[in-house]
Parts: sequence; C-alpha cells; structure tokens
Amino acid sequence: MTTRRQLLTGALLGASATALAACSGGTSRAGSAAASGRTPLSVVLGWYPTPESGGWFAAQEEGRFTDAGLDVTLQPGGPQVSGVQLVAAGRADVGIASAEDVVRSRSQGIPVVAVAALYQRNPVGVMVHADQGATSIDDLLDRTWVVQTGALGHAWVERVKGVTLKTRVYSGSIAEFLHDPALVQQGWPTNEAFTAQQAGVPVTFFSYADTGYDPYNDVVFVREDTLQDRREDVRAFLQAGLTGWSGYLSDTAVAERANAAIRRENTELDEDALWFAWDRQREFLVAGDGATTGLGAMTSQRWSDLVQAMDDLGGLQGDVDAAQVFTTDLLPTVPAPASLPPAP
Repeated sequence: MTTRRQLLTGALLGASATALAACSGGTSRAGSAAASGRTPLSVVLGWYPTPESGGWFAAQEEGRFTDAGLDVTLQPGGPQVSGVQLVAAGRADVGIASAEDVVRSRSQGIPVVAVAALYQRNPVGVMVHADQGATSIDDLLDRTWVVQTGALGHAWVERVKGVTLKTRVYSGSIAEFLHDPALVQQGWPTNEAFTAQQAGVPVTFFSYADTGYDPYNDVVFVREDTLQDRREDVRAFLQAGLTGWSGYLSDTAVAERANAAIRRENTELDEDALWFAWDRQREFLVAGDGATTGLGAMTSQRWSDLVQAMDDLGGLQGDVDAAQVFTTDLLPTVPAPASLPPAP
C-alpha cells in the first residue's frame, strides 16, 4: 500500500480491536438496521479515523446516510487491516484504498472495481528539512531516501530522472529523519509534515505528482458482484458520502462536528493535528478533474496512465484492462466547493 498516515500509531491496538468488533458484529448490526428500515452497509476506511476520512464522518454526523436509507458502519483500517481482503472476502461492502492497490488487486485476479476517487492529485511524496534549501525533487537525487517497501513513487523518480536512488526502508517513524538533515523522507503532507513541525523541524514537501506520477488516492471500491447486486445502495452511499465531503471541506461548523466524531474514535489525535490535516489535504482533494466535474471524479486516461506506469515499473503480476478497473456509472455530480475557508 502507498504510504499511509502515521499520526495514530499509538492507537493501533484500540483501532484494530474496533475493526474486529465491527466485522464480528455484522449479524447484530444487520438486525438493528432491519429494525430501523435502513439497509446496512459496511465501509472499511483506508486508515485509522483521521481528517483524511473526515467527509465520511461528516456524512454520518449530518445524518446524510440515514436520510439515504442506509445504516453505514465505518470500520477503521490500519497497517494490520487489508481493506481489499475484507471486501474481497465479503466482510465489508465498500473499501477505500490507493489507486495502486486497486490496480494491483486486479492484476492478482481480485474482482474489485473503483467507483470514486477522493484525492484528485496524489498527496504522497517526500519531504526534506526546509533549511536544506531544496526547491525541487531534482535537488534530492544524491541523498538517501526513506521509502516504504513496495511503494512505486521513488521507482518512478528513478525512471524519469535516470538515476538509482540510495534508499532505506521506512519503519513508520520519522525519528531518524528528524535528526538527520541529509535524509529525504517519504510520506504525506498532512501527518508526517505535522509531526516534523511539532518537533521543531520545518520541512519542504514535494508530491510525486510533480514528477508525473499522479495516481488517484483514497479510491472507493467494491466487488464486482456488489456493483451488480447493490447498485442503488452504492449509488446512495456515494451521493450521501460525497455530499458529506463537500460540507467537510467547505464548512468549518460541519468539520468541527465531524472532527469531534473522529476524536471519539481516535483519542490519540489532538486538535492542532486535526485542523492541520484538514487544511493541508484540501488542495489535493479539490484539484484537476474534480474541480470542474465534481468530487470523486475519475477519467479513463488517468487509469490507463497508471496501469501503464505500474506495468513499466514492474508493479503488476498480470495483465490489467484499465477499462475494467473503474466505473463512473454510479458517481453523482457533487460540485467541488467554490471556496475553502481557513482553519479556525
């Protein structure tokens, strides 16, 4: 999986326990939903509850899922939770993962299909100590990069720049990076950057998108049979959920209520971290095609480009038809917010 957020490392055991409880409690949950007249729908998040999943919590808190006739369970993800495996096994109805994960799964014969893409510009990249004066990734090619095993962003940089990077494996902690200004650290502009800032180390961040490697991130996906058998449920989830995202990004009152729900699920997060991530992620969510055609937008060209890039980088185990990786048939038109207010 593409590098995920590390803000909540201390919440691993609690979040994992919550995820297992949510999975094992499906029967009672379904019975409760049936009694209420709503249709149960389980969603496994791409990571722990954080602002990067804030729009789903906003939809939950604002009653949009309920109004859509759905009883939605938001299950936390994490390093020990494979959303693809849970969805493929029928233990969750909807999953959220990187576009790379979806393509890689298809190459392994796992029949999942993307139905929406949140991050229109890839937020994954690298950061360096700000006092090093780097102005582009080109300034970092002779340094040691700390990257996650299996990640393809740095491999793309090697390909397009014609270099072989010196790399180390990312353990999930940026402690080494904080004490070594010569290192280049892979991560997100939300949590890793915030952690460094809190430690008194200002950073300069460069997205892999700047080099041309720009897969969607936090892609919503379902199984092929779910797409066929529960089309209207998936459509209703996307309409309610993306509307929740619109409010979360553009209305601080909505964001405050959603953030409070996130903190109830994940007590490790503090207020400053929440608002930093909320603000920093928005330029990646409201960008590109999503800015003109609506939240969750996807195009065949972007998916084709990703399949080709992953194939070129040796990241696939079999042939993948890009046209079968995604569908926009159920994607509602939810305009991107026209303005984004500052954090409170």
